[in-house]
Amino acid sequence: MTTVATVVFIDISGSTALFETLGNERAARAVAGMTDAFKQVVVQAGGRVIKTLGDGVLAIFNSSALAVSAMTMLMRRHYGQWDSLPPSQKFHVRVGMSTGEVVLMEGDCYGDSVNMAARLCEKAGHREVWAAASTMESGARADTVFVPMGWMDVRGKAEQQMLYQVQWIEPEAQDVVTAYDSVLPMKPEAVVQMRLRLASGGLERFFSTQEMPIFVGRSSDSEWVVLDRRVSRQHGRIDWRSGNVIYTDLSRYGTWVSFGANPATAVRRESVQLHGMGVMYFGVSPEDPTAPSTAFSVTPV
Repeated sequence: MTTVATVVFIDISGSTALFETLGNERAARAVAGMTDAFKQVVVQAGGRVIKTLGDGVLAIFNSSALAVSAMTMLMRRHYGQWDSLPPSQKFHVRVGMSTGEVVLMEGDCYGDSVNMAARLCEKAGHREVWAAASTMESGARADTVFVPMGWMDVRGKAEQQMLYQVQWIEPEAQDVVTAYDSVLPMKPEAVVQMRLRLASGGLERFFSTQEMPIFVGRSSDSEWVVLDRRVSRQHGRIDWRSGNVIYTDLSRYGTWVSFGANPATAVRRESVQLHGMGVMYFGVSPEDPTAPSTAFSVTPV
């Protein structure tokens, strides 16, 4: 049977390490318990679980609005109780979704949208929900914020695809604004590759555009770790979008970014293009001399 649906891949990250830590039996129970919880969210939201994929779930929804609402609820539930979860249940989650025709056959589903959702799940980082343009365009809820990630290569696709991230984190105050209009989702004819330098406390690292996204935060699994209690576990993310190096604040208290000798500008749940040389301050205004900071520079390769 052929139908139009929004395909959702939910993936649990970090299960391999858990098997090494807890052993096969205990780890398998922990993963199964988590996937069962995710399957319950899908069913409660009106979706259909197609199958469990080891440490992930494949599901479909009759509408993109239902799919986006379900994944928003799933992420908020999981990360809302993060601090109270035992170590055996502290799995990071990532989601990919795409909308289009799928073929349902013998308890499984096939089609380009299935492949696309799987590829987007691979691209998504911890705590992220990535969506194809087809999902954004097919009638998701008006109050859903789709953050344009730019034109990107997708494995199995001959041409670059316009991709989006679903902003599922609930605003903590009315003054939280998401401003992405300055990052135009234009497909460049020719893009000059850039190199990003980050430096702090005698440590210096260089990143190519192929190594992005780069996560900045207190978590030890971040590509750039800033060890300070005022820094969020995942404080920000640096992406390569349409020929630009883009920093997106993901934190509770914000980031301040200065360019050259110019005063720092506050960035909270917003994106800003990194260019030239400057400094990023995390969680605290640069008026505080103890503010954790990282110098950056962006140069052509």
